[in-house]
Amino acid sequence: MSNLLWFVLLALLVAGLGWSLRPVRTAGPTTPSQAWLAAEAHARRITAAAWTALVPLPMLLAAAMSGPVLSGPSRGAFVAALPAIAGTAYLTVHAGGELTWPRPAGAVRRAALARRRIRDVAPRALTWVSVSWFAALALLLAVCGLAAGTGGRSLTYAHADLVSTASPFPGLYYGRTIAPAIAVLALGCVGTLLLVARRPAVSDTSPADDVALRRTSASRILAGVQLVTAWTLAGCLFFAANAVATVQPAWADVVVPGSSQAVGTVARFVSLAVVIASVVIAVRATRAASAPVPAGAVEPAGPAEKAQVSA
Repeated sequence: MSNLLWFVLLALLVAGLGWSLRPVRTAGPTTPSQAWLAAEAHARRITAAAWTALVPLPMLLAAAMSGPVLSGPSRGAFVAALPAIAGTAYLTVHAGGELTWPRPAGAVRRAALARRRIRDVAPRALTWVSVSWFAALALLLAVCGLAAGTGGRSLTYAHADLVSTASPFPGLYYGRTIAPAIAVLALGCVGTLLLVARRPAVSDTSPADDVALRRTSASRILAGVQLVTAWTLAGCLFFAANAVATVQPAWADVVVPGSSQAVGTVARFVSLAVVIASVVIAVRATRAASAPVPAGAVEPAGPAEKAQVSA
């Protein structure tokens, strides 16, 4: 059974990466203006810089903390929060890119006037995926916090003839480090998406093409956020599963009596599946370029659809 699950996970990884690397449609107008080209190039530079900050940062921080600064469980708690810390750096780069978004230039500049919200620019499916990872992680940390033994970093259960203990376990000891880091990540995600929704419109571009460019930016932001959240969830679930399989508490037999070992095994494979799914989603969402929405779907904020500003 174990070999079959490994084969299924490997097949899903190969199929998912193949799907995520398919060609994607190019967003934007058929004959884009110079302003649109500059904005699209700026967006690509932001994404490249953000991933450059995200990928090596956990390794650099882990190497920096491998000495006498942190040791034992405290090092484990720091490592558990590393994905969220790297995700915050990823968002910081994106926020800086939004604040330096190319402004309209020229003697006369035209741009659409429209009030937009986060839900107008963030892809719905990707938003729900990110929210689901956040919710699952919060639920797991809450359950593990209640189940953890004294000290909040191990799982203990007293059987009839012995007391079993397994560590590490994502209880309150680790949760008090992970939860604030994830909360900062969530708030940073909302703030960065708000910058995308409220940034200056690309001049001499239709409202539909401007919204398409915003949705591309929002997709790339959510790609990294869901990735680091999912990896934090997967890590916590993996160690929780190991502890449950070792200790075999009676409360894990609620579904099927005597299934503690099976619960731990299945949870470990689920954690690996979460890692695979988040990687596939991140690759696809980063490469994806939103197609322009129908012009009728974008409503102007006032009676005038365009504003002309003299230099």
